[in-house]
Amino acid sequence: MKIGIFGGSFNPIHLGHFQMIKAVFEKIKLDKIIIVPVGVPSHRENNLIDGKYRFEMCQIAFENIEKVEISDIEINRKEPSYTYDTLMEIKENYLNAEFYEIIGEDSFNYFVEWKNYKEILKNSKIIVLKRKNRNEDERKNVLKDIKLKEKFIYIENEHFNYSSTNVRENIELGKPITNMVPSLVEKYIEKNNLYRKK
Repeated sequence: MKIGIFGGSFNPIHLGHFQMIKAVFEKIKLDKIIIVPVGVPSHRENNLIDGKYRFEMCQIAFENIEKVEISDIEINRKEPSYTYDTLMEIKENYLNAEFYEIIGEDSFNYFVEWKNYKEILKNSKIIVLKRKNRNEDERKNVLKDIKLKEKFIYIENEHFNYSSTNVRENIELGKPITNMVPSLVEKYIEKNNLYRKK
């Protein structure tokens, strides 16, 4: 069994995340992708809305998408979340599976700074969603001190010109987000009055 793990803040989840998942399924024949909204982030100030909302938005967004599962494994932790710990915990439930961590190129740039990154490479492959205008020399420089370079798989992802930050900014300014998030997620945000200035 081949399982992808896609972690992120998903604050909120948006249509670009759908493009990423679609690209991975098209290029890599995975049996399942597990979406993992972060709990307490390890690398930055925690300015995320409550994990309950982010988890439920992910559930709504992927409700009818086959082979996608939403995990609350990190949201339920009180301590900071690290990819290595999550991978090891999920691995306990799928002892014979082959794992693929799915990351964006922005995260890839700092991969060698991740907790136990060498152990992550021993236990999974890394799918990197490539950004436009990035050359191979830059990628090689990131990996210059990594021995298991063959563990990295690069996928071209359709470019989208917005992020979760842009979605939140539009909400604060009263601008539409219709073309940025799934319609049911937009309704959920409105219903729960999320991301509006207090």
